[in-house]
Amino acid sequence: MAAPQPLSPVTLVTGASGGICGALAVMLAGQGHRLVLSGLDQAGLDVVAEEVSASGAEVATIAGDMRDRDLPKACVDLAVQRFGRLDHLVTGAGASRPVPMVEMEDDEWDKLVDINLSAVFRISKVVSRQMIAQGEGGAIVHISSIAHANGGANLAYGSAKGGVATLTYGMAQQLGRHGIRVNAVAPGIIDTPMVRNGFAQQFNALVEGAAVRTPLGRLGKPEDVAAVIAFLLSPGAAFVTGALIPITGGIEILSPISTIARGV
Repeated sequence: MAAPQPLSPVTLVTGASGGICGALAVMLAGQGHRLVLSGLDQAGLDVVAEEVSASGAEVATIAGDMRDRDLPKACVDLAVQRFGRLDHLVTGAGASRPVPMVEMEDDEWDKLVDINLSAVFRISKVVSRQMIAQGEGGAIVHISSIAHANGGANLAYGSAKGGVATLTYGMAQQLGRHGIRVNAVAPGIIDTPMVRNGFAQQFNALVEGAAVRTPLGRLGKPEDVAAVIAFLLSPGAAFVTGALIPITGGIEILSPISTIARGV
């Protein structure tokens, strides 16, 4: 049985320059986490880190592209050097853009699968080794997507997020005996910079569509997703592993006939 984790867990969050993981960092700081934040944009990391520090939490940042094979080890090394350990991982780094399959170049497919799936595997492997060496368990949460079930607006992204779901199940099986829990969340349409930039011309239509295509009648907020991730990292989820939790406002359960009848 894994020993209890310290009262101030050390949590590594990737993709933390803003959006869902930026909101998560601020939320975790308020819950007493010590944070290592990684992201592509140092300026964005600085903004998040400043807000985290303002709450009294300790934070370290490391900028870089998760496709860099050396970055995962550098992130773990930073956590250990700064805080002496690593208890949690949240894999939020990712990228996408809407594009039809027939217009996608092979290089873009490779790039998106690498950042959205292969990089998740690589950092999970390095972090898991550190957690196993510590011998006190841990918690990992991957950010998948509703696109894992429907392909989404970019098949490379959707396929990679499907792979993240499979990775979650397999990791939960293999790491459970070490007291390491592995779960994933699958956000729907969330009001993030990636969505706003990817659908700049159609964003108002997304807002209008969400009003009739989701039972809750709105787009999601980064904090909606962050709150579920924070729970999965917490002692309250001590018996939760191998779960893929949709955070979609119920868009996938709304009867198609109801939206068709509304003319949407």
